[in-house]
Amino acid sequence: MKGAALAGLCCAVSLATSAHDFDLSVDLRAVSSRGQTSYLNGGLGKLRFDQTHDGLRLGSLRLAYRGDITDSLHLTAEAFAYGDQDVNPLDLTELHLSWRPVPKSLWRTELKLGAFYPAISLENRMRGWRSPYSISFSAINSWIGEELRTIGGEYNLDWLGQQSDSNFNLGFTAAVYGWNDPAGVVMAMRGWSLHDRQSTLFGRVGRYGQGVIDGRKLFYDDIDGRAGFYLGASARFRGLLEARLMHYDNRGDPAAEAPAIDDYAWRTRFDAFGLRYTPDEHWTAVWQYLRGSTAAGAPVPPNDWRFDSQFLLLSWRHGRHRLTARYDDFSMQQRVSYFGALNDDRGHAQTYVWLYDINPRWSIALESLQIDSDLHSRSWLGEPQIAHERQLQLALRYDL
Repeated sequence: MKGAALAGLCCAVSLATSAHDFDLSVDLRAVSSRGQTSYLNGGLGKLRFDQTHDGLRLGSLRLAYRGDITDSLHLTAEAFAYGDQDVNPLDLTELHLSWRPVPKSLWRTELKLGAFYPAISLENRMRGWRSPYSISFSAINSWIGEELRTIGGEYNLDWLGQQSDSNFNLGFTAAVYGWNDPAGVVMAMRGWSLHDRQSTLFGRVGRYGQGVIDGRKLFYDDIDGRAGFYLGASARFRGLLEARLMHYDNRGDPAAEAPAIDDYAWRTRFDAFGLRYTPDEHWTAVWQYLRGSTAAGAPVPPNDWRFDSQFLLLSWRHGRHRLTARYDDFSMQQRVSYFGALNDDRGHAQTYVWLYDINPRWSIALESLQIDSDLHSRSWLGEPQIAHERQLQLALRYDL
């Protein structure tokens, strides 16, 4: 039903679109990894690439479309290919309509319908929900890119105070959505990770029959028929400081089971906070914090986990060069288990990046990523719980 609804949305507006904007992005990688077996190969490594991926790899192929149906109604579609044997070689990550009428006062409204990201990240600011600062995302945004997508409707109300005598712009967000009941399984089984692989709307988790996350599991599905919601607010001060907060609750019923995909409806809730500071054209600082819980299974109390993570990012840009450093700290604790074994995850990561714009179309990025973690579920696969993972990536990027 989810696929039919999204296809209907696209078909209903494609013939009416008057202005077209197509994007093409290609990201090619040279990879050197000393990581544990990747989840793409059935393992519990926290990196996208493990030692079997050393050499030349496809980072991503991105195709995107934006069409103006009217002056205030717009269609957006984002599709990615990663070359890692997912169900569909090319698949959608976002597809939505956005209605934003021209404001006649200091108040501006926007309504979004379809599949899109909730406005949590202060890091992933480029088209296609990519980061201008690094190759790999923070732990928080890697998890959001894997497990979260709003498939429903979102309403935004902005107060444009800076157009008058105020130093502030304010924003308020409310959303109702479905098809996000499996959100939480990756966090519970694998814990946090750092990478740039966004899940696709019709993709799968890992490989069928391999690892602690079975390849039958879907990222986006409706199991219990209950809608979730989130509420958010933002403030911007003189274009220098931006603050965001959000409460997210998918209202999953932990007792609702879907044997066809070997999963339950996970009850996932969290609060997210973030600050972005840009004092001048050279410097950017970003801090984000996320804390929440997830639960699945019956009877009550279900299997229950608590998780939190934060990162601090500093970036300096001069001319064609950008240097970025980021520090991540993360943890996950299982408080209730039917099976006696509790799965905990603790660790931290350091990321260092150099980006260089060759010209408006071509750029290169060099990233060093180090993750030190203690994940209990590795012992279920006969692996050491404590891992020191290292990855070096050189990316050649083209954006049309």
